[in-house]
Amino acid sequence: MSTTQTETETYVHYHDGGVPGRRRVLTGKAAKPTFSAVPKIDFRRIYSDKLEDRQELAKEVGAACRDVGFFYAVNHGVDEAVLEDTFEAVKKYFDLPTEVKMETHNQKTEKFRGYEAFLEGKLDPSTRGDLKEGFLMGEDFTDPEQLALLSPASLPTSLTSAPRNQWPSHPSALFFRPAIYRYYTSMFHFSKRLLHIFALGLGLPETHFDAITTHPMTNVRAVHYPPQHSDADVGIGAHTDFCWFTLVCQSRTAYPALEVLNGNGIWIPVQPQPASFVVNVADFLKLVTGGTWQSTVHRVRNMGGEERYSMPFFFSPNEDARVGVVEHLRKGDKKYEDIGVGEYFQKRLDIDRTTHLDGDGKEGERKRPRY
Repeated sequence: MSTTQTETETYVHYHDGGVPGRRRVLTGKAAKPTFSAVPKIDFRRIYSDKLEDRQELAKEVGAACRDVGFFYAVNHGVDEAVLEDTFEAVKKYFDLPTEVKMETHNQKTEKFRGYEAFLEGKLDPSTRGDLKEGFLMGEDFTDPEQLALLSPASLPTSLTSAPRNQWPSHPSALFFRPAIYRYYTSMFHFSKRLLHIFALGLGLPETHFDAITTHPMTNVRAVHYPPQHSDADVGIGAHTDFCWFTLVCQSRTAYPALEVLNGNGIWIPVQPQPASFVVNVADFLKLVTGGTWQSTVHRVRNMGGEERYSMPFFFSPNEDARVGVVEHLRKGDKKYEDIGVGEYFQKRLDIDRTTHLDGDGKEGERKRPRY
């Protein structure tokens, strides 16, 4: 179950780094200092030509990453028309007939790219499945839209041989790919700037991570959450993200659906805010900071009676990179090991994309449907 109770204690259950975990719910005198809201940070300074302005922004970002692991990026500067147009395209896509969407069913690819139907994902084993449908695309260096964003010299030939993404080919769905790539391009450029702010927030040169982000792993997941009518359901179970960081655009709903878990095991709502992204630290930033920054557990419960749409953009290091704790955050004689980005990513993907379609095979085996 997502919450369990003993005679004297209550625990919240989640996946952290792909590993099941739990956190005791602390109230009253047992409660400890922790956050009760997600901070808002004005990001107009990210475009300043003055290093001191960007350093000031980075100081605020670093504090939010250390204390919360989430923040609102207000006044981010990304064209609002692009965001609105993408939401309209996402809604239109999910309104398409099921057979059109199932052309690109994600079980047809090793990277789980394409369409995911309702209840197929299941991050919380106590539920009947994640009450959502989604479409996932990601780094694919056979897509010309992505090649235009990268230096040809940065592309390892071993990663460019076969397509990874699936795109719908039905005439009614041809609008979707260009819309997603307009969004992808805007978020890619913003993420490059944001990575510099994270570096400054760690007391590093702002280009410190550039060498391992020349051909980054990237994903856009368009998600549709219908209204939930039962407390036993969840839009997506409690988890952490496996990338550098995540940028989330939420559709405007009166009742918040995204929730983050604070240190006392209390779920804090993250209300949609105009002209803002929700940004969260993910596993790789937690890793390189030696746990100084929080990859905070979060979930979605869409209990407000409205249709909800979300467009998270995930930004990661190069697939063939290795990452480890930065030198000045290493403690004493403790031994640290670098982690291969691609290997870690695939491990988490296999865990987080387990579906009911896997059947009753032995643990670790995947049973794919036949087409």
